[in-house]
Amino acid sequence: MPLDTILLLDTSGSMAGSGMRELKRACHTFLDGVEETATTTGLRENVAIVEFNSTARVVQSLSDNYSRCRRAVDSLKASGRTAMFDGLMDALKEIMLHGGVLRIAGLAMTPRIILMTDGKPNDSAGDEEAKKKVIAAALGFGPGWQECGLPHPVPIACVGCGDCDATLLQIIAKITKGMYVIVGNISELSTFFRRQVLLIRFVVKFAADMERLRSQLALAAFLQELGEAVEQAEVEAMQRLLLAMLQLAVTDDDDDDGPPRPAAASGGASSQSRLAITSGPSNPSRSPGPSSVPRTPSHPVSSGSSSRPRATGGTALSTSRPAAVPTRSSGTTAVQRTTIVAVARPVPPAAQRSSTTAVVPARSSGSSSSSRSGSSCSIQ
Repeated sequence: MPLDTILLLDTSGSMAGSGMRELKRACHTFLDGVEETATTTGLRENVAIVEFNSTARVVQSLSDNYSRCRRAVDSLKASGRTAMFDGLMDALKEIMLHGGVLRIAGLAMTPRIILMTDGKPNDSAGDEEAKKKVIAAALGFGPGWQECGLPHPVPIACVGCGDCDATLLQIIAKITKGMYVIVGNISELSTFFRRQVLLIRFVVKFAADMERLRSQLALAAFLQELGEAVEQAEVEAMQRLLLAMLQLAVTDDDDDDGPPRPAAASGGASSQSRLAITSGPSNPSRSPGPSSVPRTPSHPVSSGSSSRPRATGGTALSTSRPAAVPTRSSGTTAVQRTTIVAVARPVPPAAQRSSTTAVVPARSSGSSSSSRSGSSCSIQ
């Protein structure tokens, strides 16, 4: 009964050459780790590949056929602009049509989206308009999840490099209660993707131990045992994303009301050599339905970075490990998958809509197949 993960990948022209090679290597690292997790723990993970350049497309729908997923990754080619909004819409549609909620040891574990980009969103309407559309789409995964017919929010883990808009990724993470990482060197992508695999192994190992799942010390010790030198700020970010996926509340005093802090890597030559992480709890999601899981309010954290590739809090991100994901044995854990059938929700009168209602602008390519009759999440 698989977990669902969507890899939402920037394949615009700026990714040509070494960028595309490193992206494919990172995706293969992720898929190798996911397959090894399935072999050693019994928890399988459906993976979808969604790319965006001048347009967006689902290259591979959610599947646990990892050979097929690898072929989809290998088929990617860099070209065109950066239609990030269209990519987010295709990711939303994929979750609504094929996603599910994993049940493991009595916990509900939602899907996740991993967004990778090396640039700023742009389209024929202009860069500023493209950015506004991306933020509007993010609202549909975050505070507007009910209007979009989702049973809970969908956190997005963002990883950016190159000329990416760090502040925008920060906003996406803030809105969706996800996390973001800025890497100074694109070769560090594999480290990020590998640790996303290990995060799920941590859940499998301690699914029946709520105290350990909530413990940053336990997560840090688990990663250290596997040879990962992870800084405290990065551990905190990973734990917050995990608690979001598990529909669990955060127990610290982080403030969720202020605006996201600007990423330390936000300009100048030094911006290409810094790593910043922002995370916050909340939940990814899937098609709506009666078996929805209640959401618990939670609070994100944001922090700065230092002079070399660093996690928030100023500690260096270790990239010394090989790309292979280490194996960890784990006991048997009961896993069950709940399929949620999409249910259209009536649209409330405009005057009665709250300020968090997500009205998602139309895709530039015409009418979107993501629109759902009767849904409050308007794709107009």
